Amino acid sequence: MVARRLLLAAALLLPVGARAQNLPPEESIRFGRYTAVRERQVAGYEAAGVPVGPFTLSPSTEVAANATDNVFALEDGGRSDAFIRVAPSVQLLSNWSDRSLSLSADGTFDRYARNKTENVDALNLAAYGTQDLGGQARVRLLGRFRTNRESRESQNAFALTRRPVSFTEAIGAVGLSKHFGSVLLAGEAGVQGLNFRDAELRGGGLLEQDYRDGTVRTARLRADVVQSASVAYFVQGSLASSAFEQRSATGVRRGADTTELLAGARFELPILARGEIGLGYITSAYRDERFRRFSGLAVNSRVSFFPTELTTVTVNAVRSVNDAGTPDSSTYVVLIGGVQVDHELLRSLVLGAGIALERDSFNGVDRRDGRVNLTTSADYRLNRTFSLRLSADRLDLSSSGEARYKSFTRDRVLLGLSARK
Repeated sequence: MVARRLLLAAALLLPVGARAQNLPPEESIRFGRYTAVRERQVAGYEAAGVPVGPFTLSPSTEVAANATDNVFALEDGGRSDAFIRVAPSVQLLSNWSDRSLSLSADGTFDRYARNKTENVDALNLAAYGTQDLGGQARVRLLGRFRTNRESRESQNAFALTRRPVSFTEAIGAVGLSKHFGSVLLAGEAGVQGLNFRDAELRGGGLLEQDYRDGTVRTARLRADVVQSASVAYFVQGSLASSAFEQRSATGVRRGADTTELLAGARFELPILARGEIGLGYITSAYRDERFRRFSGLAVNSRVSFFPTELTTVTVNAVRSVNDAGTPDSSTYVVLIGGVQVDHELLRSLVLGAGIALERDSFNGVDRRDGRVNLTTSADYRLNRTFSLRLSADRLDLSSSGEARYKSFTRDRVLLGLSARK
């Protein structure tokens, strides 16, 4: 459950408009040789869920006290504050053999001690289903809706508004896959709709966000050739086409057609490593003629190492093109690298530490951002139902160029109690 909450928190902090894959790739090989620290089901601490006919209901809630020294992510004169976060979630998962259905709902509710304008009421609803069609073919369907507020730390939050910019996002996707002997072919198509609300500036006036309302359509084709139960090679092609309803205040016609080609391998080897490495080429063509076409290296890799049964080291690297929310740029090239170490000190205590580095280069303007995020955590299982979490993280953002953003640091600590059934 702790790992699931971490994934939810990460999703809430992702830049809005970034081109995330709607459906995960079909697994040409299934990892089974090693068990990561945060995947391990420890005897005596499992959450069985509640049987509901042919389904299993898994409810959980986390209540956490948080403190930050720069609530507005300001370059100078950061203001500290504390807030309580309540994050309930529920998942209903089917127990059928030839098909599956998962319905989930998550909420995040933040209440600040002093700066009430930063309060958050976020909701995330999702439905995911699969159906075996026979002949080793399968169809998958995904629907998701969320409403949230954009983080003050987002690279798109270029103006200080009285309240964070709120938005809604709706996603639908369909995928089809089929095995042909040792070859797995898979394709998917998805559509993402974004709607942003105008925000009031602190100095008066309205910050219009209509230029960020739009649609992103994605498609992906992938072929995996399975060499053995532990190695498969793949080639993958992806297309993302974004279109926005209005020009920005600076007259920019946002939107782009981005094509990415990747080739690589998925593996789980006896050298205590598993993961997927993909390298290739990416290119973006823009709707506004003032932007020059971008082409370059594409990377999408994530590898976990298992030096001992009690330690997992995960290394990831991504280079991609994302939609920018700023009025004078269409996209930015993002390069991300990170290392996460998790160690099971006791059966009931897992320690974690990580570093994530990010470099953003914006199209059409002279702006380059660098982010360094350091994290530490300790998760203690009290019993099957309750667990404690203590974490701290530091974000250091620097920006350069004629159109530079702001540079700031932010430190945050969290103490939380979670319950699950």
